[in-house]
Amino acid sequence: MSIRSRIPGSLLAVGVAFGLAALAYGGGNAAAYAVARGLGLFGIDPTPRQGFVLSVLTLQLVFFTGVSLLYLRYRGLTPADIGVRAPTLEGWIVLGVGFVSMIVLWLVGSIGSFVVGQRLGIEREPQAIFDVAQQDPLIFVMLGVFSLLIVGPTEELLFRGIIQTRLRETFGVAAGITLATALFAVIHLAGFGSIEAGLLGVSVLFFVGFVLALSYEYTGNLVVVALMHGLFNATQAAMGYLGVRYGDPDAVAAAIGLLLL
Repeated sequence: MSIRSRIPGSLLAVGVAFGLAALAYGGGNAAAYAVARGLGLFGIDPTPRQGFVLSVLTLQLVFFTGVSLLYLRYRGLTPADIGVRAPTLEGWIVLGVGFVSMIVLWLVGSIGSFVVGQRLGIEREPQAIFDVAQQDPLIFVMLGVFSLLIVGPTEELLFRGIIQTRLRETFGVAAGITLATALFAVIHLAGFGSIEAGLLGVSVLFFVGFVLALSYEYTGNLVVVALMHGLFNATQAAMGYLGVRYGDPDAVAAAIGLLLL
């Protein structure tokens, strides 16, 4: 009897899901750090823009995509098996409704987390990338473009196409979606400066991510949720850019702390 056959199916599914997420996220960040340190040995100190590009290419493009494709190959699956195809008319409608729902939940959730944070004395913090982008607004533009082309597609490939599908096979639709969405939210915890602020932030991301999970389950189309995710991130980036570029810096900092929590 193999070791795998002696592991309960539910435990194996959770282990695979967490393992894939940890390998993609941990490996990608470690590789990006190693590349940056390697450049430093040659006297090259990446600028914030260059560091951002390095992070996206290493983490999302190489590791998220690489881990996902390796898993598909291991399972004998193709991208078409997880919904990589052109959206139907219904898919485009779901994309529009889902995108609007994400924006509404993001705004309502951010306000709610702001109120909770105020009552508990937790200082609000945006994700680290937005903090950096306030110093260099062009990073907001780059974030918007990369979100559509790389971040949205690769994160959805891993978390919806691979992890959600794997968990759903074992736990069914409701539990599979919930577990995958929770993992999607928790993995963003490292992007915040403190655990307390991070917990408030990921609580909002959970509900936003749940829309993506439901949309993928309903349409079975990965392109729909990849575009939805990319548009959502690009909208955040556009608001950040316009605020920093044309608004009052102090007011913008407060707004970003509220809306991008």
